[in-house]
Amino acid sequence: MELVFAFIIGSSIGSFLNVCIYRLVEKKSLIFPGSFCPECKKNIPAWSNIPLLGFILLRGKCYKCSANISFRYPLVELLAGVFTVFSFLHFGLSISFVVYSVFIYFLIVIAFIDIQTHLIYNKVLIVLLIFGLFSQILFTFIPWDEALLGLATGGLTMWLISILGKWMFKKESLGMGDVKLAAVAGFFTGWLNVLIALYLGFILAFIAITLHNKFKKIKITGYIPLGPFLAGGLIVFLFWGDEISKFYITLVT
Repeated sequence: MELVFAFIIGSSIGSFLNVCIYRLVEKKSLIFPGSFCPECKKNIPAWSNIPLLGFILLRGKCYKCSANISFRYPLVELLAGVFTVFSFLHFGLSISFVVYSVFIYFLIVIAFIDIQTHLIYNKVLIVLLIFGLFSQILFTFIPWDEALLGLATGGLTMWLISILGKWMFKKESLGMGDVKLAAVAGFFTGWLNVLIALYLGFILAFIAITLHNKFKKIKITGYIPLGPFLAGGLIVFLFWGDEISKFYITLVT
């Protein structure tokens, strides 16, 4: 029953994350007006705004104008619900559960905005860092030296990678948004953990590009948003980092 409740809470928060993704990109208020259809601008009634279930009941269409509802909406709600369950299983009912669940919600918003715009917004990262600082001051969810060293290590590592990429490819290969994301993420995870998580993120990006180029006629040759893969690496390490580390040690020893 606890897991069901965690999923319901997470998917409900996912509904708000969808609002954040859409309105941040469109530069609209996150509070006013209430939920509305992006096509016809009509208000969405409460019954059709139920996470996941509303999309199913409406068969993926606006009840007013019948415009297709982006599949992103139920996907974000599902991801938020599932990751909230994973967070509860991993941390239990604790401060860490709250802090890292919120951290994941921010990563979801960052990832989907980056997919859409190829940008990682400074204001989102600033709010996330402020949340982390206040949480750290109030609860100290990670040792202070680990948090500050993680902030420096994550940002410096990604900055050096961006410099190396520019030297190798003779053009910008990594946005500063990715550098800032790595720095903020390091504050939440610590220096060693952020390095491993970033490494996983690059592996996920490599796998995705390889599979796309293998099965799609049009190969990826230009810029791809790295934010979703960095977010994926951070989330994977957050929940399964210990298992991955142990598996890696068995391979090299």
